[in-house]
Amino acid sequence: MFRNILRIPMLAAALFPGFAVAENLDAIRAQTASALASADYVRKHCPNRKIDDGKLTSLVKRSKWSLDQLRADESYEEQDLVLKTMHKDKGPAIICLVISKAHGGYARGVIQ
Repeated sequence: MFRNILRIPMLAAALFPGFAVAENLDAIRAQTASALASADYVRKHCPNRKIDDGKLTSLVKRSKWSLDQLRADESYEEQDLVLKTMHKDKGPAIICLVISKAHGGYARGVIQ
């Protein structure tokens, strides 16, 4: 039975191609918004880190949202809150050390 439950999204994607596109677009938007929050932090606090602006720009275009829309997204706000909390508790050094590993999926490689 559990195996059948796992097949529902695959079945929906096969029967309704728009389902897969919408699901993919949601993932792109969430991951881009989160990576944008990290990039904003890096620009302010991590002079030794680089941002792949080409990759970030490409993700923003794929998201079909503006930078303002991405910054207003819940994923941006959550990442921003985590970074602010860690910054207050631990300082920027530890964040700058590990932030390049914080993003996978579509946003992998945005922060180097």
